[in-house]
Amino acid sequence: MEEPRVIKARGLPWSATADEVVAFFSECNIIGGVKGVTFGLNREGRPSGEAFVEMESDDDVHNALKKDKKNMGKRYIEVFESKVSEMEYALNSSQGSSRGFGGDIFGDDAVVRLRGLPFDAGKIQIADFFDGLEIEQNGILLVTDYNGRSSGEAFVQFTNTGDGKKAIQKHKDLIGSRWGLFKSFLAL
Repeated sequence: MEEPRVIKARGLPWSATADEVVAFFSECNIIGGVKGVTFGLNREGRPSGEAFVEMESDDDVHNALKKDKKNMGKRYIEVFESKVSEMEYALNSSQGSSRGFGGDIFGDDAVVRLRGLPFDAGKIQIADFFDGLEIEQNGILLVTDYNGRSSGEAFVQFTNTGDGKKAIQKHKDLIGSRWGLFKSFLAL
């Protein structure tokens, strides 16, 4: 069976919908219509401005490439020829980290970012907040400013993704008088 043809569009408005992408490539036949559009996500799980689009034929890819540097709203869009393998790599490599195209929110990291912490919050208070969940040894990082003062932000690495997911469910629970909890990632 012949491999489907894929293009990558970059620079999309973050608010772009699959219908808008299909309309932008109106001279092209997209496999499955809106189902043939896969959006990228950034680290926070928000749209990244990138998408892979599956085309029906080489002519459709050629027509899509003619849209390179054309505007969608006020943004110009870059269009590149791609491959299914590149799309799958982006999907698979981002599955845990939400660095690109969906999937499990953690992968192997299970790191949670806390922000808006009380400035006097310490590692013990954070560990107590996550009582019952397994935190890696030395898995709590308190972020400080250049003077060593607390910034109100911390990162917590859990021993497994299950506990990381449970930690995310504590979003908006109070630590002291404040809250703020987000999934995050290890920088490798």
